[in-house]
Amino acid sequence: MRKNDKLKILNVGCGNETYGTHFVDLYPSREEVIRCDVNKEKLPFPSNYFDIVYSKNLFEHLSNPDFALREMRRVLKSEGKLVLITDYAHYWCYAIGGTHLGGYEKANTRHEEDKHFLLVNEHHIKNFLEKNGFKIVKLNFIEDDYAGNSLLKKTLKKIVNTILQNSPLWRMGYKWIKVVARKVS
Repeated sequence: MRKNDKLKILNVGCGNETYGTHFVDLYPSREEVIRCDVNKEKLPFPSNYFDIVYSKNLFEHLSNPDFALREMRRVLKSEGKLVLITDYAHYWCYAIGGTHLGGYEKANTRHEEDKHFLLVNEHHIKNFLEKNGFKIVKLNFIEDDYAGNSLLKKTLKKIVNTILQNSPLWRMGYKWIKVVARKVS
């Protein structure tokens, strides 16, 4: 890519995020967001169009993740990059708080159709990606951002996360998993 060329970045399941040059979401939050149900609808772009496909906090809501991943791969250029951030199955708050794959979706979401269908660990996400034509370049764990929590709750979660991250139970101290993968030709 030449220096002056602008990267084309598709944000899938963008919500209110503005990262990217093109946006799709089941519930468009602004005019430039194209409505698309990535569980069953083809992404409304030509094949080999994007340099990067980015998706944050969508994967766990997909009832048909293989279809969505194949579509993300289709619209990526050869050697294009997928950046995927999703809930991490081992996070202690999910287990203790019972916040996923239970009554969470009705209590805490804007839309009745918005449900959690999966929680993945690093092995699951690797399997999903490899099955659908991607090779992982980088994988890392992301701590809770503590947004929306009271000062007391933020402090307690931070203490528990720090203790866990520095113990044999380190995986339980991370809320998200982030994967950067390349499209395999």
